[in-house]
Amino acid sequence: MRRTTAAASVVTVLVPLILAGAATASAATTGSLTVRTLDRAGKPVYAQVAVYNTKTSDFRYIDSNKAVSLPDGSYELATSFVDGGDEAGTVGGHSVKVSGATKTTFDARQGHPVKVSLSPSPGSGYDHTVSAYVCTTDNSPAQMGISTDAGQLYVIPSSNKAYELSYATVYQPQAQTGGSFWLASATHRGGVPSGVSATLKQAGLTTLKVSARSGPDSGQARFSFDNQSTGDDDCAMSTNTLQFERQLPGSFAVHLPAGQWQVGQQAHDFVYDGFHNYGAGRTTSLTVGRAVWGPGGRLPYTWYHQLYFPSVNLFADSTLPDGGELASGSVKLTHAGKTLYSRSYGTGDDVDAHPRIPSAGWYTLTETGHRSLPSGSLSTSSSLALRFYADPAKNQQVRDYITRFSPAPLNGRNQVAAGSATTVTLGMQRTGTGDGTVGRLSDAVKSVRAWYTTDGGAHWHAVTAKLSAGKWTTTVHNPAAAGRVGLRSTVTDTHGDTATTTVYNAYAVN
Repeated sequence: MRRTTAAASVVTVLVPLILAGAATASAATTGSLTVRTLDRAGKPVYAQVAVYNTKTSDFRYIDSNKAVSLPDGSYELATSFVDGGDEAGTVGGHSVKVSGATKTTFDARQGHPVKVSLSPSPGSGYDHTVSAYVCTTDNSPAQMGISTDAGQLYVIPSSNKAYELSYATVYQPQAQTGGSFWLASATHRGGVPSGVSATLKQAGLTTLKVSARSGPDSGQARFSFDNQSTGDDDCAMSTNTLQFERQLPGSFAVHLPAGQWQVGQQAHDFVYDGFHNYGAGRTTSLTVGRAVWGPGGRLPYTWYHQLYFPSVNLFADSTLPDGGELASGSVKLTHAGKTLYSRSYGTGDDVDAHPRIPSAGWYTLTETGHRSLPSGSLSTSSSLALRFYADPAKNQQVRDYITRFSPAPLNGRNQVAAGSATTVTLGMQRTGTGDGTVGRLSDAVKSVRAWYTTDGGAHWHAVTAKLSAGKWTTTVHNPAAAGRVGLRSTVTDTHGDTATTTVYNAYAVN
């Protein structure tokens, strides 16, 4: 099991970037480069310039308007900057050969307008921005871009076919709740054009209808939509990114270019998912923050006499199952009455354990977790206890089924009416490792038991779990007063392995 602080998988790429770990220049510098950047009034303005040596692959960012020592050679340059009044933005890219004291200029007065709109237009009540990003066709890191209000963006042309320009238009609703967000983009190849005047069609977009609930998380949330290229259009990944804030709970629609997209939500915690393909003209509904945030379905596996704990996330959202690790807790592995591994962890700690296991036999892995969240939050504590048979001589995943609790129907705050009955689906999670060298054993569910609590676990009430049409469900009779309901399930498979999953404050009664 590996616990890491959730790192933002989505970054804003429409402003100059600083790349960590950029290569340093060779010590044998024999020349210098001065890159002048002039705004639309002809006045020097500060800019960062991406500089890439096409022979040595040396890459760095340098400051404009001052000499910087560089080895002689051929370089690809890209930059973006704003006028002294912080209004108009300019992007450009060209190549230069450094030999001795070399100077080159990006002059915004040579810039041509970048005009991008959407057809049909979303109408009034939107903030309209346009972005452009200059890239190299050899996928070097000499890439820069910027986003401005519509009518304020310019591009300096270049006939050099080593460069291309991706551009996009974004419409964001001025209202702070609900609404629709629009992003459309295109790429001009074979040089940087003398301006852009493009009308992009809504017909090429895909639609994500997002319902973002509260309870497991709350407050102001930042939503991110990040694109991944599936072909040779890596430059479009730079403009195909969208971020905005919305209050939880809330609903909105996002219209994006068809393709591979990753969705994320960051409030008190950060949850996200991998990239999924969304087709043109199609509508996909996503419910984020649905109760219950509970243990994910990854199981331990053996690898050359060691047992690997596979990042068992105790607070996984059903739609965005990655992240959700704003937790502290403990983990323990036992065998034949002996503790093989035990550790307590804090928020953001790594638990990268793979203890050696002595022999084939029965093992028990237990994990508990707690999230420090505002009063009234849901899915605040959870635990998982796995009892399984493991053979250290074989590289294979252990058997077991981890329960995914899905109570319904719930409102946008994951609440039900007092005195009502709630049907809880007990999803059987058994996610593979994704590693073809790790065997996966066949398995089947033998029995399921379930309980609920209305007093934080002081008392547990047994309920019947039923199997119908391949789905396990149970019914909880909610209390007559407002409060919280916790859920527990034990699944036993046909080989005797058991998994007990518990989530406290799973959903609310109001």
